[in-house]
Amino acid sequence: MSEVLFRNEKDGSPFEMVHPKAARVLQDVQAWADTNHFERIVFWRDADDAQRLWVQLGDDRLNYWMPDTVFSEGRHEDVEMQLDYARGAQRRSAAGYEKFDQ
Repeated sequence: MSEVLFRNEKDGSPFEMVHPKAARVLQDVQAWADTNHFERIVFWRDADDAQRLWVQLGDDRLNYWMPDTVFSEGRHEDVEMQLDYARGAQRRSAAGYEKFDQ
């Protein structure tokens, strides 16, 4: 079973996603991670822009973010699309195209 973590960009400290509607979203993130063989997904929150949660798939921190409203509004139907896009960003980075994504 994979783990889904939330961390603060500033110091790496963990935080909990406590929005009441987030539970279903977290279940879908967990299911996506398990299906796609990711042992860990981390969402990084930047104090200067807390509405963006930067995505890390496995060991790869990506130049891709999800809006925090996916969790706060319980938009579980967006999880698969968002994480598929993140996986595409991971593949672009591995292929050396990240320099074009700035």
